[in-house]
Amino acid sequence: MKILYLSHVLPYPPTDGMRSTCYQILRHMSKFHDITLLCLAEKEEMKFFSEISKECAHVVGVPHRAPRSFFKRLKNVLFEKDPFCVLQFYSLEYEKRLEELLEREKFDVVHILSINISNYAQTLKGIPTLFFPHDSVSLQFYRNLPYEKNLLRRFYMGSQWKKMLRYEKKILPQFTHTVLVSQRDKDWIAQHSPKAEISIIPAGVDCDYFKPEENGPEDAVPSVLFRGVMNFPPNRDAVLYFYYHILPLIKKEIPKVRFYVVGKEPPPEILRLNDSVTTFVEGLVPDLRPYIAKSSVNICPMLSGSGIKNKILEAWAMGKAVVATSKACEGVAALHEKNILIADAPETFAQSVIQLLRNSDLRREIGKNGRELVSQQYSWESSIAKFKDLYNEIAPLRAD
Repeated sequence: MKILYLSHVLPYPPTDGMRSTCYQILRHMSKFHDITLLCLAEKEEMKFFSEISKECAHVVGVPHRAPRSFFKRLKNVLFEKDPFCVLQFYSLEYEKRLEELLEREKFDVVHILSINISNYAQTLKGIPTLFFPHDSVSLQFYRNLPYEKNLLRRFYMGSQWKKMLRYEKKILPQFTHTVLVSQRDKDWIAQHSPKAEISIIPAGVDCDYFKPEENGPEDAVPSVLFRGVMNFPPNRDAVLYFYYHILPLIKKEIPKVRFYVVGKEPPPEILRLNDSVTTFVEGLVPDLRPYIAKSSVNICPMLSGSGIKNKILEAWAMGKAVVATSKACEGVAALHEKNILIADAPETFAQSVIQLLRNSDLRREIGKNGRELVSQQYSWESSIAKFKDLYNEIAPLRAD
């Protein structure tokens, strides 16, 4: 088939969940179909065009810097109907290039890789469309609200939740089919958009890239790792929650424990935690694997958010023990005391981490079971096969 992918980012390098998922879809699908990627890209990303071009027959990049200013957000709150995270990625040049591609080529399917780029639906009339927002963004905003202490940000988040809920209701029926990564997200979307055709395809993990490092021993000092995009509110809140409410309980029993925070664009409140003694805020790193490998325990103390947590899948793939909240485990086949330790209260979370730090045999057993699970249920080959089936199902619906 000839498939057109629409993205609001250049999906390379695959340094976060969104880019990694999009990159893996393109990489695997290019083995079976003729792939064209139309993406927005910031100036500093242009150097990676040659890399993503290896995975696509054609790549069309449109330079664009998404506005992030306070005044742009305020204007959105006061005067605009659609959510800011959609409008900030609108580009007249992108729309023009999309129209040119549709005039020049006959695509069997258009695959929209996130909600940020979904406002071009009207341009795609007559072409079967697969919409892949990953998870429900309105559910993310709804869950984030109770944990936002800053009154201004809380007001903004509340307005975005309402706008996104209206937007999801409006946009989903315009696509032929929608794919989400977890049942919880599907239930939320179906409640508000009952006519939308929705399937669940879990995110995958590259088990050949993320694999146990036999010759990479853990730090001599007990350590825990949190990794994720740090300007994403659920990740920011998880780090602050762990640092202020859980880490002190761990330090009472294991004073020398180290806490590593790895991920791009840490905000000031996260940067302030760095003391280079107990807490190390590393920011963006070129390769996550050494950090996952050297940590004793990987943590995922999520209080909000939705979808599947790549940070859990990748830690499992590397055979690492994970402690997570029940909210973080939605969408994955997590079994307490089998392949993960699940804890919601600060005291039980701390005791779970302490238990793993003190028991290397239990760490290895939990990690081994996690590796087996992702190998069996979360391989990219399995996810790609399900996407291929959907392409075959919706492609004949093209209105020529």
